[in-house]
Amino acid sequence: MNDTSPFAPDPSTDEPPRLHIEVDPMRCVGSAMCVELAPGVFALNHWRQSEVVDPEGDTLADILEAAGNCPTSAITVSNAVTGEILFP
Repeated sequence: MNDTSPFAPDPSTDEPPRLHIEVDPMRCVGSAMCVELAPGVFALNHWRQSEVVDPEGDTLADILEAAGNCPTSAITVSNAVTGEILFP
């Protein structure tokens, strides 16, 4: 099967894309869903808002699940090389 979606690994390297992940502090309400689903990537800061601690700390699937479960849609995920938005 030939997967050409933006979520597919780079076929030349067989590695997932490098990611740029942002949490909008004006939208984050500190529900910690992202921390629960991708604890290697997200942590709560001293204001109890999520922040990115390691964009490579979990799998792409876990990161996208965490972003998709954010109750305020505060998380944006993009390909760090191409700038292509992967979520939302």
